[in-house]
Amino acid sequence: MNEARIIIDRLRERVAEIVARNGKLEENLDKRTAERDRALVRMKESEQRAAELEERVRVLELAAGIKGAAGSTRAARVRVGRLLREVDQCIALMNR
Repeated sequence: MNEARIIIDRLRERVAEIVARNGKLEENLDKRTAERDRALVRMKESEQRAAELEERVRVLELAAGIKGAAGSTRAARVRVGRLLREVDQCIALMNR
């Protein structure tokens, strides 16, 4: 009977250890999930900032091309043509 009692006690200790470890793992998972969520927010903000900066660069290039500081009027015409194509694509999407 003592052997059965010893086995049961050992099993209870092992179960307690497993439950404690599970709790620690759940805490770790919560921390990692929060870190991931914060990283995703930062990534989306960075992507949005990059898109804003790219748009700003295009506007500045266009302004420089029109002003003549970046070269000939050909560069400005190329940029205006690109912008017109983008506008045409937007209009086509709206008409769908």
